[in-house]
Parts: sequence; structure tokens; C-alpha cells
Amino acid sequence: MVSKEEIAEILLNIGAVSLNPINPFRYASGILSPIYIDCRTLISFPNDRKIIIESFTDYIDNSIGRQNINIIVGAGHSGISLATWLGEKLKLPIVYTRSSAKDHGKGKQIEGVLKTGCKVLLISDIMSTEMDIPIAVKAIKENGCEIIDCLVIFSNKLEIIENFLKNENIKFHYLTDLETLLAVALIKKRISLDEKNNIMEWIKDPEVWDKTRKDRLEKFLIENKEKVADILLKIKAITLNIEKPYKFVSGILSPVYTDCRLLMSYPTEWESVIESMINIIVNEIGIQNIDIIAGTATAGISHAAYLSKKLNLPMIYVKSSAEEYGKKTKIEGHLKNGSRVLLIEDLISTGGSSISSVKAIRDTGGIVDNCLAIFSWGMEASKKSFEQENVRLITLTDFDTMVNIAAEQNYIKPEDKDIILAWVKDPSNWGRKMGFE
Repeated sequence: MVSKEEIAEILLNIGAVSLNPINPFRYASGILSPIYIDCRTLISFPNDRKIIIESFTDYIDNSIGRQNINIIVGAGHSGISLATWLGEKLKLPIVYTRSSAKDHGKGKQIEGVLKTGCKVLLISDIMSTEMDIPIAVKAIKENGCEIIDCLVIFSNKLEIIENFLKNENIKFHYLTDLETLLAVALIKKRISLDEKNNIMEWIKDPEVWDKTRKDRLEKFLIENKEKVADILLKIKAITLNIEKPYKFVSGILSPVYTDCRLLMSYPTEWESVIESMINIIVNEIGIQNIDIIAGTATAGISHAAYLSKKLNLPMIYVKSSAEEYGKKTKIEGHLKNGSRVLLIEDLISTGGSSISSVKAIRDTGGIVDNCLAIFSWGMEASKKSFEQENVRLITLTDFDTMVNIAAEQNYIKPEDKDIILAWVKDPSNWGRKMGFE
């Protein structure tokens, strides 16, 4: 007899299991879940579905008895193929139930011939939050039939359908369940221990899980911003000077100068920043949503290289302009058409160079939905640029957080905060207003 673990491994191998704690799946009931099981993929795998049907047959022979079944009823669309395969195996008639009666033709909810007084074996793919099984039970009972058992491939152990069947005095059996699946997935290194624990928290109370997830993520993002700002100030990747403002190439005067490239010279601090990037990717974007890491030339290349090694992902980088020789391309590295690319930047000012990189990647067939940067000035121009290109900009830290940390850590006087914050609101005229021009 095939074990729960073997059935769980089949579901993993046929791609029936999807995991996304970042952008949870919404069930038909409205419940959000970090994991989604779609047993319907079984229809594309003949050898695996044969094992599933044989497992159902073993249970029937050992626990029900074929002679005690008059007909097999498939619940909803997903139950039709399972009922068909099992009916053929046992040489029994089948019918299937709809989620509601048709509004045309004969207006039937049950398709096929279900005679009054039949002993029914109800079959479906999953016990979760969907109402296919309760709807089928109601239709079968209204037809004057007895349900002797309900068989499914998988149960996510939310107990919603299980409790319904218990209240209806209907026996049920599932071939495997979520706890078994997670244990197998962990052993096979298909999920991490953190992901398993996350899903186990969800099982306890899906609604509380979603609120806790959002609260935990918000707290992490705030603490992470402060930590990264402190690192950048500590290694002087960000320096502040109100008495002698820095002059940019554009001629604009600024009380702040940023050079995140200095991180390369401080391995411990750099690793901490990279780990912060990884945390953002895991908790905000989702590693499963990324195929390639892209760095902008030149400042973003080293950070992208570090990240790609840590995440074991391929990398490309984007130059500011195409060379006049060689391949004459802006992109170095192999970018497969349709690849989902995460763009890595060190600093976001107006956003011009980042958007140029986004367009170059898209022109080459890549998909760019997110840009992850270490620091942003928070200028309105950059916000509009990313919004117009429909790219989500995520930064480890920002101008406001940096100024607050600088004041707390005595890099600047508390009274200097407002003077510095005023710069980002009107960079072009700040020097004149402050009397430097």
C-alpha cells in the first residue's frame, strides 16, 4: 500500500504544490494562504495518476468493500476525472455534481443517472475551503441516496470540510495531508525550515496568520531601514556637511553626499547590507518570482554579483550606453526571453539611469517588475519615473530615515535636521535659500 509520504512526493514532483508567503494565494472562500495545492495537475501525469487510483482502490478493498458501492460521484469539475478513472477501474457507474444547477436545458445539478436509494462513494481532489463536497452532499441526499464514504487525495487540515462531513455522519479518507507534505518537502530540500514553520502557523489560524505576517513585515522594514542607514553613516558612505555643502556635477549644492560603493571596502558591513537585501527579496518580492539578478553599471554591478552568488541565481549587468564595437549591446550576460529580472541599484536620485536600464532589459525580452536599491533621496521625480514605467521601487533605507539616525547618533545637531530635510524638497534652490549662492 502506498504511504502518505509517497503520495506527498508525487504531488511535489508533478508541480501540484505552489509556495508564496509573500503574495499569498486567495482561496474561493476568501482565505489567504502561503501554499496552494492543485491536484488537477495529476491529469497530465498518467503514471502518477495510476498510483493515486490504485491507492484509492486499496482503501476501498480494505475499508469499504466494492460490493457496498453502487455508484461513484465526482464532486465538481476536479472530481470528474478522478471518478472516471476509478469507475473504469472498479467497473462501476459514475455521475458528477455541479456547483449549481444549470440555468438552461434540463437545469440539472447532477449529470448522469443517480437512482434513489443508491449507496454512493463521493470522490474529490482536496479537502480545503472549497464547497464542492458540501454542495455534492446536499444534492446526493436530496436525491435520496446514502453516502458511505468520501475519498480525496489531499487535506490541508483546516478541518472545515472534515468537520462538515463529521456533522453529516459521513466517513472520509485522504491519501495524504499538509503536515506530511511539509515534512517530505523539508527532507527533499524543496522548502526551508522557516517556510515550513510559516505554513504551520497558517494552519492554526489563517486570518491571524495574515495579520501577523503584515505586522511582522512592517516592523522588519522599519528596523531594517534604520540598521542600513546606521551602517552607511558609520563607514562614511553617507556624509553630511551644512557648513560646506557638496557641489554635484549639475552644479546643485547639497548638504549630503552618498557613495554606496564604499561598502566594497568593508566586508562585514557589506555582508550585512546584502543580507538585508536578501531579507527584502524573501519577504517582499519572493525568490520564486526572480530568474535573474541585474546590476546597473557601474555602481550596481558588485552588489548584484554578491546577491547572485548568495541566491545562486544567474546575473547580467546593464551599461549606460551600447558600445560602438563588439556586440553593440547595453546588456552583458545572457538574458533569456521572458526571464523575470530583479534590477539592483546602489542609489536612486531622479531614477533616470534605473529606468534606462529597465527599458534596455525589456527591449531585450526580460520582465522587470521590481527595482531594489540601497538608498533613495526620495525625490518626487524618481517616484513618478518608476510609477510611469510600472516598476515597484524598494529601497533598504531612505533620506528621512538616514537624517533621523544621523541626529540620534550625533552625526549632525538635532537643529540641523530640518535644514537637511529641506534640501530634498527643492534641491535646485536649496543652496540659494541657505545663502551659499
